[in-house]
Amino acid sequence: MDASFIKSLQDRAEKTRARIGIGIWNPDRELIASLHSAERFAELLVVGNVDESCPYEHICTDEPWKELVRLLANGVINGAVRGNLPAGRTMRALNEEFRLPVRRLALIELSGWAFLLGPVGIDEGETAQDRLDLLLGGSRLLQNMGVLPHAAVLSGGRMEDRGRCERVDRSLLEGDQIAARALKAGIDAEHKGILIENCRGDDVVIAPEGISGNLIFRTLMLLCGAQSYGAPVLWEEEIFIDSSRARNGFDGPVMLAGAMAGMRKEK
Repeated sequence: MDASFIKSLQDRAEKTRARIGIGIWNPDRELIASLHSAERFAELLVVGNVDESCPYEHICTDEPWKELVRLLANGVINGAVRGNLPAGRTMRALNEEFRLPVRRLALIELSGWAFLLGPVGIDEGETAQDRLDLLLGGSRLLQNMGVLPHAAVLSGGRMEDRGRCERVDRSLLEGDQIAARALKAGIDAEHKGILIENCRGDDVVIAPEGISGNLIFRTLMLLCGAQSYGAPVLWEEEIFIDSSRARNGFDGPVMLAGAMAGMRKEK
């Protein structure tokens, strides 16, 4: 996907002005001020341990991860952004409320190229089935956004590295299996081994497991200046955008949540 894809999401979010809840934990003045630019994309409801000086509509609570999820489940908000809430507590609250696996792919833009990357949680993507589910879920999400996706599956070596060690052989075999099963499910997918440099232009990139996926994400974001728009949870019914704490603001995740709410409204 090129930069026009991100522009289309921004335009849809601005047009829709959905009601989006955002979790805020132990805020300082700079964090609250950073929300001002996100108002361009949505009507914000701040959920957290904020005080009455917060200039946005807000709900003050000592357990914002539970309250944010409750608001989403009850339809009070059109979508939710984790903000800077603790990841573990928030993911547990989601799982307890919706009883669904929490699978996420990060939407990243690098030099005009936009794509979904996963797994990005260090404890995710441990099995080939986990990574296949991410690939299929991310592809369905893009299809719903009007994109005919091409997916790349990464693994631990070049194809000619088979036989070097059992770990590499297993990783290559799983890469073959994931791509083959995706093709069988009707998704254009290719196993590219360790050659991440050949993934430019692909729409979904699947790392060998969560630790390497998180390292790729951090390298792109913190060393290469890529832009992250958050990581949508791959559910059909609810809109929840995970967000990294390694960011200065939440414009991207709020924009993505608002755009997805707009798409749902248009159906």
